[in-house]
Amino acid sequence: MLNRITLFLVAAIAALALSTGQANAQFDLSWYTIDGGGGTSSGGSFALSGTIGQHDAGQVMSGGSFTLQGGFWVGGGPTGPTCAPCPADFNNSGGTPDDADVDAFFTAWNMGDPCADANNSGGTPDDADVDTFFTLWNAGGC
Repeated sequence: MLNRITLFLVAAIAALALSTGQANAQFDLSWYTIDGGGGTSSGGSFALSGTIGQHDAGQVMSGGSFTLQGGFWVGGGPTGPTCAPCPADFNNSGGTPDDADVDAFFTAWNMGDPCADANNSGGTPDDADVDTFFTLWNAGGC
């Protein structure tokens, strides 16, 4: 019976000692923010685009040979794509529409590029845009 009481007291003291150590632990709650902003940064073969937040200005993040410094975006919001003024001269070469324009149009059309919206319907490029493109192309341009 004495062994049981001794074992119980040792276990209780050990549990109390362990819980006291946990209660006195120091916690670190670092402050991080994600605010408004976005755009593209590039260097060499790397590009970093983002619009998730405005990083706190002035802080530099680095690791290995990479460095990223946040700041404030100046000016207005993002703009749409710059398309050729004449859809038949799709590659904007300035000459008479030719096979290079057809190749450029179908490359953009297959990728869903808004510039391939030849009939300006405002949607994803579709068969109607192909018809409009070839109507303008066969007419020799705009």
